[in-house]
Amino acid sequence: MFRPNFLRVLCVTCLATSASSGNAAGGGAAHFAKGADISALAVLEKHGAVYRSDAGAADAITVLRQAGVDCFRLRLFVAPDFRGIVTNDLDYTLALARRVKASGARLMLDLHYSDTWADPAKQFKPAAWEKLSVGQLEEAVRDYTRTTLERFFSEGVAPDYVQIGNEITNGMLWPDGRVEFREAGNTAAWARLSALLRAGFDGLDAAVAASKAERPKTIVHIESTGDVARTSWWLRHAQEAGLPFDIVGLSYYPEWHGGITSLGETLAVIATVFKKPVMVVETAYPWKQDPHWDGKKNLDWPLTPEGQKQFLSDVARAVREVPGALGAGVCWWHPESVEVRGLHAWVGGSCALFDGAGSLLPAAKVFGAVPVR
Repeated sequence: MFRPNFLRVLCVTCLATSASSGNAAGGGAAHFAKGADISALAVLEKHGAVYRSDAGAADAITVLRQAGVDCFRLRLFVAPDFRGIVTNDLDYTLALARRVKASGARLMLDLHYSDTWADPAKQFKPAAWEKLSVGQLEEAVRDYTRTTLERFFSEGVAPDYVQIGNEITNGMLWPDGRVEFREAGNTAAWARLSALLRAGFDGLDAAVAASKAERPKTIVHIESTGDVARTSWWLRHAQEAGLPFDIVGLSYYPEWHGGITSLGETLAVIATVFKKPVMVVETAYPWKQDPHWDGKKNLDWPLTPEGQKQFLSDVARAVREVPGALGAGVCWWHPESVEVRGLHAWVGGSCALFDGAGSLLPAAKVFGAVPVR
């Protein structure tokens, strides 16, 4: 069902450079992560959110673990302003990480390298880094990554996965690290972005060496699912730069990225051409109607609890069917986003994995049916 149009794959193969032996993944992905990004959980709990198991009120992490989630993703901002759910500074994130590790789950750390949301439309520098030169910015990225990871290692909450940047299809730390697909020949822009990313990897490796810790799997996160040419352009440059990432992370939201067939095509190209494990590190779909969804495209599943469940089943199947067993996992974004007083709920709570009463929705139990490998 999810096999790509191999004529398109063939065309991309002709354009793409071969994966270097040092970056090629062999033998498929070792573990299929069944994940959920619960970065706002502590804020929602503070505002009165209640989550329920069949037995009554319960810890949301416990409820999700019982449903089959085995990995939790947490974002990290450099110096957030603590407005709404922009609360994810180091202390906040470490506290939530301790809860994740206590549950026995894996931990994915998502470094935004920003004081606030970083995504394809915006990649703001941290205010403290605003006036740094390019060279100083590289040093700041390296030092920040090193000291951050050293804290996680020293406090016994070592991440199993680390994202070096969030949705960096258009680069990060703008304007210094910005790249544009429509300016594919701008090698100077890619040289700047590569240097910044390499600084992040270097900082991680320095922390690993200093802490004598096991190196987490590293992820580069781009969001161009459904755009094979753009995805290939990005990965081709990343490989030519020799960036030492382990996994390609993607976002998949149908309203922006197309139907399930487009997802399958992109996944297959990454595996077939670039020989890399691939993980959908962000995805979500509504279980109920909200004005946000009026007129949106690619809503191919009913906006009901069962429709949401089928969506996640289809996404998980698409990733499981990636050629070479290179599908590395699926992570649901913001499952804890229920409606509470005094706090905005993302798309009216319609993409949470809990209903309005805080009870687990059927989609969450899809994770329990997905084999680890």
